[in-house]
Amino acid sequence: MALSIHPISTGQVRIKNAQLVRRSGGPVRVMSDHDWSEWLPIHVWLIDHPEGLILVDTGETMHASDPGHFPRWHPYYRRAAAFAIDADQEVGPALARLGVRAGDIRTVLLTHLHTDHAGGLGHLRDSTVWVSAPEWRIAQGWGGVLRGYGPRHFPPGFAPRFYDFSGPPLGPFAQTCAVTRARDVIVVPTPGHTPGHVSVIVRAGGRSYFLAGDASYTEAALSARAADGVTFTPRAAKQTLDRIALYARYEPTVYLPTHDLQSVMRLRDTVILSMAPG
Repeated sequence: MALSIHPISTGQVRIKNAQLVRRSGGPVRVMSDHDWSEWLPIHVWLIDHPEGLILVDTGETMHASDPGHFPRWHPYYRRAAAFAIDADQEVGPALARLGVRAGDIRTVLLTHLHTDHAGGLGHLRDSTVWVSAPEWRIAQGWGGVLRGYGPRHFPPGFAPRFYDFSGPPLGPFAQTCAVTRARDVIVVPTPGHTPGHVSVIVRAGGRSYFLAGDASYTEAALSARAADGVTFTPRAAKQTLDRIALYARYEPTVYLPTHDLQSVMRLRDTVILSMAPG
């Protein structure tokens, strides 16, 4: 059975333009910016692999728009983010429309723990969920809430496994974690957007499909080496973008950020896309 990738939209999000590309003032500028982005997709990626179904991120929950879902006092959720998610756009119903039960997902790979990437975890309780250890640590407790994480929304008893980055280097990525025996699905650290952020590289058909999470919001931001507006470590973010660009210089690469309106179009231009897993 050939490997294939299927994009799934789990609704939409609007953020400030000062978050898409960093401006003077960084996170403070995001809160005060009056210019909103257009509605952006919240994609997750289903990898139909001979070794089992793999899901990259889980999208958001419809409750993201409910009063009180996020702390009312938190300035980011009051001023800088808006969500539009219907019940049938959550990851469970979205998978069902493809003929896939959530319980059939063998592995969930989280790029990071922000709510629009981990908000659908409740649908994947039978799956093995992986996240980076630094990301898990920074998302905990009151400090995690202040940083914009939502640990109280994790499923009861949620205990992810941690990526083991002891694999051999892959181009400019000194640390790797292969999640398939075939070593064609590989996780690499891409810190910047968050300290524990990772990306997933799928190698197939002579190409690399770089499931980038929020390493950048768009391919254009990668080309410009532009950090986003919410990172507290813009230097690390730019170093990550340099590594991704260097990797793509030597490996034919399809770059697929979560919120890029053009990601699905770029994927559809390749033969790896499968509109019906299985």
